[in-house]
Amino acid sequence: MGTVDTFKRAITDLFVMGKKYYALFFLQSLARYSLPFIGFIYMTRIVAALTNDNWSLLPQYIAQYLIILLFLQLISAFLQPLVNNESSLFTRIMFAMPNKKMLSMQYQYAESSEVREQLEMINRNMQSSQSSLPIIHVRIRNIIPKIITVIWGLILLFPLFSINRGQLPEEFWWLHPALILSGFIVLLAITISIQIKTSKISSKSFAEMMGKLKHFNAMFSYEDTILEDVQSGKEIRLYDLSKKMTSTIDSESIYVRQLITANYKRFRKIYLSTASLFQTMNYMIYAYIGILVLVGTLPVAMIIQLSGALSQMVSALPDFIQQTMMIFSSPEDLKEFYAFMDLPNEEVVGSLPVEKRLDNEYEFDIRNLSFAYPGSEELVLKNISETFEVGKKYAIVGENGSGKTTFIKLLTRLYEPTTGTIKMNKIDTKKYDLREYFNLFGVVFQDYHLVGFSLGQNISVTPTYDKDRVMMTLDKVGLGEFVRNLPKQLDTYLGTEFDDSGVNVSGGQEQKLAIARSLYKDAPVMILDEPTAALDPLTEFEIYQNFDNLVEDKTAFYISHRLSSSKFCDEILVFDKGEIIQRGTHQDLVKEEGKYQELWSAQAQYYQ
Repeated sequence: MGTVDTFKRAITDLFVMGKKYYALFFLQSLARYSLPFIGFIYMTRIVAALTNDNWSLLPQYIAQYLIILLFLQLISAFLQPLVNNESSLFTRIMFAMPNKKMLSMQYQYAESSEVREQLEMINRNMQSSQSSLPIIHVRIRNIIPKIITVIWGLILLFPLFSINRGQLPEEFWWLHPALILSGFIVLLAITISIQIKTSKISSKSFAEMMGKLKHFNAMFSYEDTILEDVQSGKEIRLYDLSKKMTSTIDSESIYVRQLITANYKRFRKIYLSTASLFQTMNYMIYAYIGILVLVGTLPVAMIIQLSGALSQMVSALPDFIQQTMMIFSSPEDLKEFYAFMDLPNEEVVGSLPVEKRLDNEYEFDIRNLSFAYPGSEELVLKNISETFEVGKKYAIVGENGSGKTTFIKLLTRLYEPTTGTIKMNKIDTKKYDLREYFNLFGVVFQDYHLVGFSLGQNISVTPTYDKDRVMMTLDKVGLGEFVRNLPKQLDTYLGTEFDDSGVNVSGGQEQKLAIARSLYKDAPVMILDEPTAALDPLTEFEIYQNFDNLVEDKTAFYISHRLSSSKFCDEILVFDKGEIIQRGTHQDLVKEEGKYQELWSAQAQYYQ
């Protein structure tokens, strides 16, 4: 996507997302920034009435002015809370965009370290890059009043260029409106051209400064995250890291201050030169107004309208150009943002509903399954063909990196196969509605994640839930008594992010909560993917066996690089380098020379 198309897309997105905000803000700005010009118009009329001894018109003009003034002020005041409210909502929408994208993109992209780093950079750029959507929005918000001011200024300056040339003395032929207007346009074009060039220089300088600050912003963000993490306090104290971190922050602050100061000095020189050009043009027009008044072509009262409009417009134009140029100062940052936003979403190609079966008769058949991560030609899984029967327990074992978790992510459709098919009840899983298909699985991954909501909501994953059923599930995993003894029981928040009375649980309790969540879902297929890898083998074996008792007659998969689940499972699948090299019962495989016998011999002491 080219630079022009990128900015067109950004501005279009902003106006589509924030159409209500921009409509309200424009109306409020129109009311607010029209006030001085209405004042110029009526002051001109009042002075003209006084000059011409038309005293009878004064009450009418004053009443009209006060009514219009009151009306515009009321509109502005009425719209202010609406504008503030919409601004807050719109800002949240903009900052949420990349994070919402992470939830909708194909999962193999979402879990990529490169994509997560890209997200982190985008979130930082949202607050600092001049071409990020939030800051473009700020620039547009600053530009709208300037546009209103310039339009009003041109309207009120129109009499300056529409005078009757027949009233001009012959020696003042050079005051012909066409000549003056042409000169004004040429002078304005030159001034704007210079302003644009100088704005490009200042924008480039600012972009270079922000580029240098990216590294320091990343370091500051990282250090800030560490300092916010209570757990890191142990190492900070024991290894005396506080001096190192504070000295680093201090040195970074000094460097950043130097960069900003140097950039300000450059910007000040540029701004002074362009401001001088606009002011020179301002003085020349004032001189033109004065001559027209002296030769009697313009009434004296018109000086108020013309000078006031001119002053407002000339002060608005430089800022209008500067704000506009700043929008286009960091196109690469905006391109990176849209490259991220254009990553493929989950393909909801299927619409077939999943049959709701009380007997949990869901059978899976896999044929010629291979998978490679996006952008890579290396196959992580190679030509796998297997069938899984309803109600059986399967142990999926193998060394780390052998493809076990990738296989489960394909089975659950977090990933889609590079080649091959996965069928459920003889129908290609791609034909099923994705969300309904997800509901077939209750999974506890190794990197499970609980959220800072109440314990009841963590288990049910819904705002409202069956409290008796949640408590029954907690009893099954051995946490019922613990939760009953809490003052707020199921309403107790996990952690203190949202409620100071929240509870912090141990790692073992977290694992039990994650298992309880999968059990509460009551899905027909249960999967335990090494959530206990940090525990000793005997404890892991006990948790796996207890989970097996809880899932009863459901189809279950137990994934581990250790063999905790091997003895009580119906079948074992041995993964090695992306392939299933053995399949059978524990009794058969332990007698057969191969990878499983090798693994069992190394670990048997833990399971005797």
